Amino acid sequence: MARITKPANRAWFKAEVTRRLLALGAARNQGGMYDYIVATVAGTLHVTIYDNWIACRFEEPERAKAISDCRLNPYSGKWNHHYDDADFKSRRTTQHCVDYFFLELDRYLPDQE
Repeated sequence: MARITKPANRAWFKAEVTRRLLALGAARNQGGMYDYIVATVAGTLHVTIYDNWIACRFEEPERAKAISDCRLNPYSGKWNHHYDDADFKSRRTTQHCVDYFFLELDRYLPDQE
């Protein structure tokens, strides 16, 4: 059985977050500083996925802060998610990073009917 390397887990992380964002209806941002736009109940969220962190910024930080101020910069609207090298040691630990990001994002998403 081939050993999955940290670089492979990082590539999978980026691809999986992208896949799940698109499944939520995120749009590709043409020409902006961020790669994706996500409609949330707190306004527009801009997102770029790197191989070991996710850069996010709410256009309206005051609306986002009213929902949760966890990890949110109330002035710039930045809501970044950084991960340690150890988080990519296995596919299971990498999956935890992905799942935790979407668990946090869920509080800002419209209710699914």
